[in-house]
This record gives sequence, structure tokens and C-alpha cells, in this order.
Amino acid sequence: MGLIYIDTLEIAGFYPALYGMRNPFNSHDKMDSWSGEPDLFGETFVIGENDMKLAKKLIRGGSEHRKFLRQIQVWSNVRMPRYWWSEADTYKFGTKNSESTMHTLHKREFSKEDFYLGEMDKGTYGQAFEAIVGLLNNLRDGYIETNDYQYVIAMKRMLPESFIQTRTWNANYEELMNMYHQRKSHRLKEEWGVFIDWCESLPYFLELCVEK
Repeated sequence: MGLIYIDTLEIAGFYPALYGMRNPFNSHDKMDSWSGEPDLFGETFVIGENDMKLAKKLIRGGSEHRKFLRQIQVWSNVRMPRYWWSEADTYKFGTKNSESTMHTLHKREFSKEDFYLGEMDKGTYGQAFEAIVGLLNNLRDGYIETNDYQYVIAMKRMLPESFIQTRTWNANYEELMNMYHQRKSHRLKEEWGVFIDWCESLPYFLELCVEK
């Protein structure tokens, strides 16, 4: 994996979501999907032709008809810079537990690998950033020597937005679908590109959330 990535932990809810999708039509006798053996990410699931046809029809009908997508849950570890999280946090999604800068920022020495600079890691920009890393490490040393928490507060205030933070994130397919379509052509191509590629790797995401 690179410096930034999204790692799937578990996927669940396909069967109950599609079963509930048929409740308004009382058409459970037409359900032709089934669960297989669990895999690394949780359940395996095969969507049948009948269910896929109805699912796509409901998805095209709008958010009030595709409620079943909200019942397909995904848990993942997301390792992204803080400026990416600022954009992602504009979306409403489930729950996330993040690394704490207040409690863990001083636990180890900073290095450039703690920050995502992309192409800016080369030449003058990269050299200038080494000074920022040095300043953060000087503040860390000050805290270790004195136990004065003002040094940690200073570290938080000086911390660049490129600092990479990992969060364990819970979202559902509709939330991911909305983010996917709104961010597919975003100017932060590298960062959002990781998210787009990850979404496309999820089971049936392309069929349910992208293809018409």
C-alpha cells in the first residue's frame, strides 16, 4: 500500500436489504439472490437477475425508492490527509473512530512519511517541508523534556493539513454512491482517485451505484 489508502474491513447487509426491498411489492417469492460462504470481508452474496432488475429500477426512482442501499453497510480503515477528511466530512455518513492528535501526536518522532505531499515532495517544496517536520520534532522534544502540555498544543496548531490520519469508517452504499458521483472528477485527483478506485472494488457497487 502507498501512503494513503482505504482498506475494507467488512461488508454486510445484502440479504436483509434486498429482502426489505421487496416488502412494498409483497414479492418475496420472486427473490433469486442467495448468500454464500463468508469471506475475508464478511458475507459473500450473489444477486439474482430478478433482484438486480428491481434494484436498478428502484435506484433510478430516486432516494425515496432506493432506501435499501442504506442497509448495505461497509466498514473500512481510511488513511488520508487531514485536508481530504475536511472535504469528506461535509457528507453525512455513519460513524468513524479516528486517531487522536491530542493524545497521540507526541508518541513518536515525526517524519515526512507522516504527511502526504504528492508531487510537492520533490525539489524546493520537499526541502522546505523538512523544516516543518524539524520544528514539530523540536516541539515534541520540548514536551518530553518538560512535560509541559503547551508544547503539544503548539504542535496541534502548527500541524499541516497534509498530516495523514487513519479513521475506521462505517458507511452505506447510498452514502458512498453520492460521494462517488460528486467526487469522481474532483481536482484532488490522487486523493479522491483512491476513494473512487476503492468504491469500484466493492461487490456490486458498479452494478448498483454506477451503471444505469
